[in-house]
Amino acid sequence: MELDLAILNLNSIVTPVSSGPVRGRGMTRIECIKESNIGIMNGKIVYIGPEIPTAEKYIDGRGLIAIPGFIDCHTHIPFTGDRSREFLMRLEGRSYMDIMKAGGGIRSTSEAVRRTPATALMAESFRFLDSMLSLGVTTVEGKSGYGLEREGELKQLRVLEALGEIHPIDVFSTFLGAHALPEEYSSRDEYLSSMIEIFDEVRKLTDTIDIFCEDGVFNVDQSRRYMLAAIESGFRIRIHADELSSSGGGLLAVELGAVSADHLISADDITIQALAKSDTIATLLPGTSFFLNESFARGRELIDRGAIVAIASDFNPGSCNIYNPFIVMFLAVTRCGLKVEEAITAYTANAAAVLGVEDRKGLIREGYDADLVLLRAGDYPEVVYNFSRDIVSNVIKNGNIVA
Repeated sequence: MELDLAILNLNSIVTPVSSGPVRGRGMTRIECIKESNIGIMNGKIVYIGPEIPTAEKYIDGRGLIAIPGFIDCHTHIPFTGDRSREFLMRLEGRSYMDIMKAGGGIRSTSEAVRRTPATALMAESFRFLDSMLSLGVTTVEGKSGYGLEREGELKQLRVLEALGEIHPIDVFSTFLGAHALPEEYSSRDEYLSSMIEIFDEVRKLTDTIDIFCEDGVFNVDQSRRYMLAAIESGFRIRIHADELSSSGGGLLAVELGAVSADHLISADDITIQALAKSDTIATLLPGTSFFLNESFARGRELIDRGAIVAIASDFNPGSCNIYNPFIVMFLAVTRCGLKVEEAITAYTANAAAVLGVEDRKGLIREGYDADLVLLRAGDYPEVVYNFSRDIVSNVIKNGNIVA
């Protein structure tokens, strides 16, 4: 049988051993298959081994290693607008919450997104996705949350749906209507009720709901009521938790059985221990800490205590203008304390589990989607060591050479 594509003579194939979610020190278990070949058919990996498959197309893998395509399970695509002035304000000592209270931050981007046609949002996001794909990102989660009213929120979700149909990257969407309190509302409870009222429309576009649980945004009690309504409506839930303060979001995520608690920069000992004993995935976003010049999440402690840890970019216009997975992994290793093997698992197998696709993505294994990155490297530590260099040779998405 002639396959669609064969990758021959690879230095090694580097992949997590187990599909996500992988817990604690099990995240160090990766497999390095030396001097092997990969066969691909109908978008799936169908062969891994020493034999040379017959194929329509070949890639010479000499001098290359293959890893699973990166899965960025937390971004804020689609958005528009520039918040570089806020960057300068932070350099002058203004905090994220100070800027937000002054009308900047999320509200600023919301104004831009509301007045931007969906086609323009799509075009800008398409360019971002092209760049991410060239860096080996083959699956992306995007969020609404810059509409902050019915039409704007649904517009963002429809843009994500369309991007998933026309771009090679697989795009997953999350409803983050509870991202901030818009100017039109003085009551947070009233605003959250308005978002609950559109759940039926949202359900046609995504199965996942998120909330920014934070002091000064939505507190734990408000977040609990909102998320219980989401669960009752059949949604998976995720929580922006303990980003700027230890505000209880991580504990709430565990209490409600959330898929993930994201950020956790300020998570306290009790929260870390609770996450370690739970099935909620601790999704770390070290690019945000770097961009905001804040402290970093305690990734080493989370893993050592047995937590499930994923990492992602948090790419957005205000608090993290970074989508390069090599930079994010470098920060996860050097600032959050992850080992290189753990960072690879966190950005592949465990990130796949956040999105609920761990049965087909995040590993190089027969039967899995043929989403691969070929890197000019002698061994896998170079994935982090050479974070500032262009080491991507090829990107394979659904069996097609796309970059």
